[in-house]
Amino acid sequence: MAPVSRPRASGTAREIVFWTHLASGLVAGLVVAVMSATGVAIAFEHEVLAFLDRGVARVAAPDGEKRLPLDALVAGAATQRPGFRPTLLLVPSCPTGAFELRSGREGALYVDPYSGAVSDPRSGAAHEILHTLEEWHRWLGLEGRGQAVGKLVTGVCNAALVLLCLTGLWVWLPRLPANRPAWTRRLWFRRGLEGPARDRSWHDVVGFWTLPVLALLAGTAVVFSFEWGHRLVFAAFGEEAPTARGPGMLAGPPVSLPDGPPGRTPLPLEAIHAAAAARHPGHEAIALPLAPTAGPVRPLDVVVFEPAPFQTRGRVQLKTDPFTGEVLSTFGWADRSVGTRARVLIRFLHTGEALGWPGRIVAVAVSALSLLLVYTGFTLSWARFRRWRARRGRTFPKSEEVRAAS
Repeated sequence: MAPVSRPRASGTAREIVFWTHLASGLVAGLVVAVMSATGVAIAFEHEVLAFLDRGVARVAAPDGEKRLPLDALVAGAATQRPGFRPTLLLVPSCPTGAFELRSGREGALYVDPYSGAVSDPRSGAAHEILHTLEEWHRWLGLEGRGQAVGKLVTGVCNAALVLLCLTGLWVWLPRLPANRPAWTRRLWFRRGLEGPARDRSWHDVVGFWTLPVLALLAGTAVVFSFEWGHRLVFAAFGEEAPTARGPGMLAGPPVSLPDGPPGRTPLPLEAIHAAAAARHPGHEAIALPLAPTAGPVRPLDVVVFEPAPFQTRGRVQLKTDPFTGEVLSTFGWADRSVGTRARVLIRFLHTGEALGWPGRIVAVAVSALSLLLVYTGFTLSWARFRRWRARRGRTFPKSEEVRAAS
């Protein structure tokens, strides 16, 4: 019995898919190249900054010497850097890790927990460069009101990249019935090719093997490029999307502070840290908020970071009574809604971090290879255009003829 095969598509349908693929690539190609190149550059941002700061982020742990009290370290840092207004103290569990005082986007300071000495980060210039590349990755480096335009353009081009993946697969499939050499030519590089034939081979082979990851990277980007994509994730699980995005989306439910006798004094940071560390002995770091001196007293948002494939999964929020140290509520990964977990997972699938180091390496490799797809796509389009001009009798003059005519 003859093998059953997919019916051969009509030439018209195949042409429509091909021209859709070509037009989408020409329209979105340059923006896709920018997003791919910047994505590769910022993929290991945390590792690059940590490497540059290694001289101040690591300290010597003297034998038998204990860390200074946290409140004393904060007060000492304020004396050494009077203009710095920290809002958070990050305390690593590693005895050789320096503490970090952070102040939103204003920067950070490293504090030696044994001597109290304060050091500035060494990664300031690199941080600025990476931040600029991140802005180009997200909204093409536009500022002010232009950010919305840039974000729309990158979002549309991410959607176009999804379309390129789908149409590219259809164009890639050999016409049936296809023999073994027809499949081999599309699956493996061929030697000895030059010009458009070589570019076509590269485009076919790289496009096929990177297709699943490239479609995943583009599809996840669409989710956080558009508000409707963000809401669609929650709607899929029957949930209402939170109005806040980013870190605000991770906030736990509000908790009221229990009433107590007037004139109470908040516990020192050391006691708050000790209570959190006792509840989570395997933690990697604990972030302690530095409460403002004015305004109503609220529960402290203590964040514990436990070992996990990506940081948000290991993030545990503790609402803590600043007067008694009692933990009023605990909000970790398992306590979040299914929609929120799916939305966070999509964010880290985009960078590959959800799958650990192998996922990150694959995501970076595919992003780099997509630059080759853009290049070969443009060269093949240009070759096709030249052939079309030649068929119409309007070939481009050679360089010698151009010089002679001028």
